[in-house]
Amino acid sequence: MRLSRVSVEYMRGVDEFLAYAQHNVPNHNGMLLCPCVKCGNLSLKTVDEIRRDLICHGITQSYTRWRRHGEDVVSERPSQSTSSTSEYRSVQNAPIEDFIRDIGEESFRTQVVEQMKVDAETPLYDGCKLTRLEATLKLFVLKAKHGWTDKSFTELLTLLQEDILPKGNALPGRNYDAKKVLCPMGMEYEKIHACPNDCILY
Repeated sequence: MRLSRVSVEYMRGVDEFLAYAQHNVPNHNGMLLCPCVKCGNLSLKTVDEIRRDLICHGITQSYTRWRRHGEDVVSERPSQSTSSTSEYRSVQNAPIEDFIRDIGEESFRTQVVEQMKVDAETPLYDGCKLTRLEATLKLFVLKAKHGWTDKSFTELLTLLQEDILPKGNALPGRNYDAKKVLCPMGMEYEKIHACPNDCILY
């Protein structure tokens, strides 16, 4: 499945994968989760649609164990001698897809929505009309519009939080913290360069 998508071996791999999935996973009205790069196991599609997507887009490269398509999950518990630091690093480096799968898609969506709801309802400080989410979003718009670096943005947030706004305010103090407000659970945004006249994307 990691070969060239135009090779006979890749086509054979796609057919073997689909046959395996159909045999091992209860389908949803004839539909299965599509593991292509575009869908990332988040969309239910017919077998023919999945075959087309896998050939056109390729399979998600981190999907080496077909957990969503019937392959048994081997329990991988660290030995007692493994340090908590090693466990922390392994969690931090795990792909977001594995994280979503482990806690469940519905639980993941619930946590994201709940966190954003809290930030959307938390005032920046007592008596302020702006919420934590609104203020962070407005500042990020300025950052993107004027091309501020992450370092300069962190310095601005620190200045605002520590020296300008009232004590106990909810403004994130670093660029990293601000990104977590807008992108819960570690999801990233993608910046796409565009013409100033909005006529073309680069």
